Amino acid sequence: MSLAEWFFPPHTIWPWWMALLTGLVWWWYQRGVRTLASHIHPVPAARRFWTRTGILIGFLAVIPPIDSVADSLYVVHMFQHFLLEMVAPFCLALGAPLAPLIAGLPQTLRHRLLVPLTRNRPLQRLYRAWIHPLGAALMFAGVCGFWLLPGPFTATVLSGTTDDLCHATLLIVGLFFWWMVLDPRTRRPRDYLVHFIVLMVLMNFFIVIAAYITMTAHNLYPVYDLTSRSWGLPERVDQQLGGLLLWIPGSLVHVLGALIIFHRWIHDDARRRSGGGVAGPLPAPVSVSDGAIR
Repeated sequence: MSLAEWFFPPHTIWPWWMALLTGLVWWWYQRGVRTLASHIHPVPAARRFWTRTGILIGFLAVIPPIDSVADSLYVVHMFQHFLLEMVAPFCLALGAPLAPLIAGLPQTLRHRLLVPLTRNRPLQRLYRAWIHPLGAALMFAGVCGFWLLPGPFTATVLSGTTDDLCHATLLIVGLFFWWMVLDPRTRRPRDYLVHFIVLMVLMNFFIVIAAYITMTAHNLYPVYDLTSRSWGLPERVDQQLGGLLLWIPGSLVHVLGALIIFHRWIHDDARRRSGGGVAGPLPAPVSVSDGAIR
């Protein structure tokens, strides 16, 4: 198979709408970066790098060849989910793109859409629940665990609409969870401890699931029986590789998150002990109260 056939497989509808959506988000973010640089404070280069990396990884995860091969190999489908629920949200959380995205909105949208949304009390309560450590962890574990069940997972292979719903929900819960874990505004030692504990509990939750997928004698995903063999890979080995992908790389992402939490915790504690306080790493906030950038 040529390189062109990998990215444009025969009989596969290439998701042009996803390319347009990604381009729109990219333009939106770049517009916000320029606006902040000219009005308030330049966005640090590291944050720009992580945000752009997260956007690109999310895009590559839902287009061929990954998306097309995911219907034929379980391990590739698990790799796709891994990118959407772990890697892309992790990078975006490190990039903290909220301020540039707000600044990138046209003034009319900020004034007529964003301001009413931020003042809506039900939405405020919902956001606080989703960003709370317990709420974010339960939502992340529940949604990711649900799509690993044989029934829902098989449905994503057989239905493109279900597959798109799976991708969207994995990305959304991943964003809320990793933003909760890596929120650079965290400053209290208690918050660091809670985030670390939640991260370790979730890591062990996924290790248990991954171990079962890897070591069980049952064929959990028979929808791949024929397609795995067409790639020269026994279906049992395909399932084991998928379980190992969730087990080892998935655990490494959690460990990396824990290391970042510890680094920030030690750094902030040293600043407190030196009497210098804790300086916030984020640029000045973006005000949307009157639709203007401040």
